[in-house]
Order: sequence, then C-alpha cells, then structure tokens
Amino acid sequence: MSETTSPVLHRTVTAGAFLQLRVLPALFLAALSGILLAISILAAGAVVFLATHRPVPDRAAPVAAENPGTEPAELDSSTAVAAVKVGGGLLPLAASLQGTRGQWFADKVITPLPVLHSNSSALAFLMGTVCLSLALRWLLSSLAQFLVSSNATAVVQRLRQHIHRKAIRLEPADLTGDQTRATDRLFRKTSEAMEAAAVTWGERWITALPDLIAVVSLALLIHWRVSIQIAVPVVLGWFALRLESQRNEGSFRLLSEQADRGLKKLAEGLKKTRIVTGFSMEQLEQQQFEKNLALYRKRCRQLRRQQEIGRWIHRLIVLTCIFIPGYLLAKHTVPPGTLPFACGAMIANCALILFYSLLRLQNTRASAEEATARAEEINSYVARVPLVGQTIGARFLEPMTRTLLFDQVTLSTPQHPRLLNNLDLRINAGETVAFLSLNPLPAYALASMVPRFIDSDSGQVLIDGTDIRQATLESLRAEVVFVGGSDPVFNASILENVTCGQADITRQQVQEACKLVHADHFIRNLARGYDTVVGEYGASLDIGQVFRLSLARAAARKPALLLIEEPQVPLDPETKAMLDDAYQRLSAGRTLIFLPSRLSTVKKCDRIILIHDGRVVADDTHERLVRSNELYRHWEYMRFNTWRDEVENAVLAT
Repeated sequence: MSETTSPVLHRTVTAGAFLQLRVLPALFLAALSGILLAISILAAGAVVFLATHRPVPDRAAPVAAENPGTEPAELDSSTAVAAVKVGGGLLPLAASLQGTRGQWFADKVITPLPVLHSNSSALAFLMGTVCLSLALRWLLSSLAQFLVSSNATAVVQRLRQHIHRKAIRLEPADLTGDQTRATDRLFRKTSEAMEAAAVTWGERWITALPDLIAVVSLALLIHWRVSIQIAVPVVLGWFALRLESQRNEGSFRLLSEQADRGLKKLAEGLKKTRIVTGFSMEQLEQQQFEKNLALYRKRCRQLRRQQEIGRWIHRLIVLTCIFIPGYLLAKHTVPPGTLPFACGAMIANCALILFYSLLRLQNTRASAEEATARAEEINSYVARVPLVGQTIGARFLEPMTRTLLFDQVTLSTPQHPRLLNNLDLRINAGETVAFLSLNPLPAYALASMVPRFIDSDSGQVLIDGTDIRQATLESLRAEVVFVGGSDPVFNASILENVTCGQADITRQQVQEACKLVHADHFIRNLARGYDTVVGEYGASLDIGQVFRLSLARAAARKPALLLIEEPQVPLDPETKAMLDDAYQRLSAGRTLIFLPSRLSTVKKCDRIILIHDGRVVADDTHERLVRSNELYRHWEYMRFNTWRDEVENAVLAT
C-alpha cells in the first residue's frame, strides 16, 4: 500500500468519511432511520390527539355543506372550529396543522383511508405504526452503526499492515528491545485506541445527525414559530452545559493533582522511620505530618465541594432547559392557545431528541482528537526510513572462502554512545569463534553486523575483501545465517518451519538438515511427523527442540558463515550433548561464530573474542585466557559461578 496513514485517517474521522462509496449505505440507512423517527413522533402525536379529542355532534357539518364554494380561510371563527371538529379519526389532527398543510394532509393521506375515520381504527393503526417505526428504526440504526464500525476496523487493519511491513523492513536486530516494545504497543494498544475513537466518532455522527435533522424539520413543519422559540433555549442550554462541563473538568483535574501531591507528601514520611527513630525526631515528624494532613483534608474538601457545585450547576442548567421550553409550550397549548395539545407534544418530543442528539455530538471532537493523536504515532513509525538498505548497483556476494574483517567499526546508540569504538578484528574461514562481552550488547551488535541486520556508524565489514554494503541483501543473507537463541516457531508444519516457503528446499534436504542437528528423532515421534503443525495452534515444543529446529532451518540453506546465539535458559543434559555434537557437525566446511551461554561451548571454540569498552581486549583460547586475562576470568565468574543465581535473586528481592 502506498497510501499513508493521514489520508486514511482523514477519510475516517472527518465529514468526508460519509461521502465514501463504502459508507454511503450507512448514510442512507441512517437517513431512513431519521425519517422513521419523524414518522413515529407523528404517529405518537396522533395517538395523543385521538386520546384527548372529543368529537362534537354532526350539527357542525351542515355549516360547511351550506358553503361549498367557500375556502377554509374565508369561514368565520365559529365555522372554522366546527370544520376542524368534523369527523373522527385523523381528520381533526390534519386540520389542526398550520395553513393549508392540514388540508393537504387530509386530502392526500387521510381521505384515501376511510377505515381510519373512526377513532378506534385510527388508534390501532397508529399504535402499530409507532411500534413498527421504532422497530425498523432500531434495525436500520444498528446496521448503519455496524457499517461505520466495519469501515473503521478495516482502516485500522490496513494501518496494522503498514506497521507489520515496516517492522520487517526496519533493522531486524533490536539491540535494546525498545523497538520491539514500541512496535508491539503501536500494533495492539495504539491501534485499538484509534479504532475505538474512530468507531465512537462515526457511530455518534451517523446516528445523531440524521435524527437532529429529522426532528428539526418535523418541528418546523408542525409550527415553525413555536419550534424556533423552543429550540433557542434548548440549544443555549446545551451550549451552557458544555461550557460548564469543560470548566468543571479542568477544575476537578487541577484539584485532583493537588490532592495527589498532598497524599504523596504524606506517604514520604513512611520512608523516614529509621532517621526519625534514630535521631529522636518523633514529635517534630508528627507535627509535620499533622500539618500536611490538614492541608490534604482541605484539598479533599475543596475537591468534594467542586464536585457538588458542578452537579448542582448541571442540574440547574438541565432544569432551565426543561422549564423554559415547557413554559413556552404550555403558553401555546393551554386554552385559549393557538396550538393543539398533540402538536405541542410532538414539538416537545422533537426538543428532547434535539437536546439528546446535541449531547451525543458533544464529545465527537474529543474522539476525533484521540484518533488523530494515535494515528500520528503510527504515522511517525511508518514514515521511518530503514537504517539498512540495499545500495544501488549492489552485486552478488560469493560464499566466504578467506576472511571476515571488521575494519575500524564504530557503533553508537542513545543509551550507549560508544557501543563499538574503532573495533578491528579478523576471522579466518573455517574457524569457530565466540564473541563475549561483560554487557552482552556489544557482542550481539558485532554479530548482527555480519548479515547486515544493523550497519555500523563508520568503518567497514568485509567478506573476502568485499564490503558487505556493496552486496545484495539476498546473496549476503543466503551465505550468512543468524540463529537466535529465542527464535520462536511459526504456526505451521515442521516442514514449513524449515523451508520457510522456499520451494527449492526439498523434503529430503529438510530431513537431512534435521538429522544433522539431532532434530529428526523427536520430529518422527510427533503425531504426523514432518507434517505436524507446531506453534500456538499446534503441538508444543520445548526450548531445546525449538532451538534444534532453528539450527535445522539454517543448516538446510548450507551457509558459508553461521552465527549462533545460544538460549539463555538452562537445558537438560541430553539436549546439551546433542547440541555439542550438532555444533561439531555444523563446523565442517564453514565458519561458526557463537554468542555462547554455556561454558562447554566456549571451551570448544578455536578463538574467544572478548570485547570491552567497544574494543577487542582479548583474543585467544579458553585455557590461555583463563590463566592470563583478569577480565576474562571476571566474565567467567560472573556467568558461571555457583552462587550467581542466589545473588541475583537476592538483588531482585530487594
């Protein structure tokens, strides 16, 4: 995907989101839902009208019959009232609407339905209309929200694809683990937060806005003057409630921080018990504690008072929003008012839904800001340029046959300004070498430079005199394979775990590689042998089996240079013996570089490279270094002395 996160975000939490082709069905369903809301309000108003309407005797009918050519507007007041009250059912409600709209409603809607000209038939029909409209409205609104939620989820899934692809492209050797943790946080928590905010934003707009438009239009059609009079205090009350909520949240946050600081100050006294007791400061400490406690109580009272004031202001605003529109409606509906009670009830319902819709739209800005902030985090990660890339004009790298040379290599990280400092090292083809350092990071960084998981800040890494930066990444990593000590298995079969999707590696080669590292025996004991699915959704393997499977994956590619990081967890004696033999077999005809965790592996290496302060400080066999190099003896003691675990556990316990 070439699109960046920002356009994706803008098509998700802006007005343009509802103009997209895939969101138009949701917009259409929401519009129908708003229309059904208006229909249900109209039907409910008609029910109220019929329930409160008392039809007058038919003596009023002749008045209209005697004046067949007279328009309704030309009748006198008594005649108009009589005309309004003629007939049962819905005719009186239609005639009570403003101007000629009631007459149109009666002519086009009511007259063609003679079955509704009786109150009982009309009531049954209207009650059914209300129930059916509300049920259909709920269904359509739910479908619209589902479509909006699905769209937001699809956007977040595309962003997760961005994150996954970028994580693979960025430098694979995460020296400190910060990159892995940051990527995991972006992939899970940040993406989830963005999805939740986008869904909240979309669902509120897709449901509240059509409802708001529908009820405002209906209220204006019923009686536009009264509707405007009612809407003004409702909107002003909502605006005042919004301002008060923002003010109250700010004050509450400030007072909460002050109260937390006061409580923290009180808790600090608990750490001074030894000094207070040793210097007989009990009385002074108690006085100071009482003073801080009084201040803390004062802040808590202020906090509770602020909460109570905020609640009362909130209630006052809500009551005002109810009282003023209620008074205006009563003024127009109570006889001799100009508005029928049923029409007033419909306008009141419209005002309530208007207020509720405005409240739902109130926090959409916060949701949009939340989604924007989370998307910017993802965007900054996706926009990163990989530190390792293939140079223009890179050429194929032949297998190593002579030397691996580190020439004046320097590497820095924010936490370690001089992790490697002008390091020089030559390794001959066919040697078995161990990289060691008191802090494992320099040795790991040096090994990671060979397959170009990371690049040095300066200096060169050369294989047979060729700078590895001038070689294609594919040819380099075909001849230099890194086996990690904590590499997991894929959720796939044993065969697929070894071949990694490469069709040129046959089943026979996989079996030979597994036999080479003593993995064939435990594989054949599995339920389906090499076709057994392992990983989270398959058979579980222990650490030793997973590590041997990783060695088989590397051996199947027959690299000229193999880097092996041993697992840091203890292994059983049988696994150790099999690994020692596997290392011996793997060393035939290739160069091995170890990042060892076992002393037996160190002892069997031809050379031990000890790195300290960014440089090589020792280069010899184990037998010679243990006698001549104090720093190496210190490394061995810190890694393998009998009481090491007890000391570490005691330090962790404190």
